[in-house]
Amino acid sequence: MEAIIDLGIDAKHSNEDEIAPFEKWIDLYNDRIGLFGGIDLNTLCLNSYEDVYKVVLAKGEKYMAMSKGYGLGSGNSIAEYVPVDGFMGMIDAANSLRRKCNK
Repeated sequence: MEAIIDLGIDAKHSNEDEIAPFEKWIDLYNDRIGLFGGIDLNTLCLNSYEDVYKVVLAKGEKYMAMSKGYGLGSGNSIAEYVPVDGFMGMIDAANSLRRKCNK
């Protein structure tokens, strides 16, 4: 990662919690590059709308408090197998966070 940052990237998207939890990415790189993602695809695939909404809201608030700037999203591309309810839970939580920030 250090070599990639040295090449001049200014942001990174996509990570897997199994490799490094998003908090670790924030701790290591927050002061040098923008970070996008933070919501594991398994969260979107394996949980109800309500549970996804709650998890995303909690993680989004946590990551926003930890970082200089954060772009909420899935930890990877949204594949066709991701349930609509899981995806919408993430989107609705992101919109709730945005409304809180704009107050």
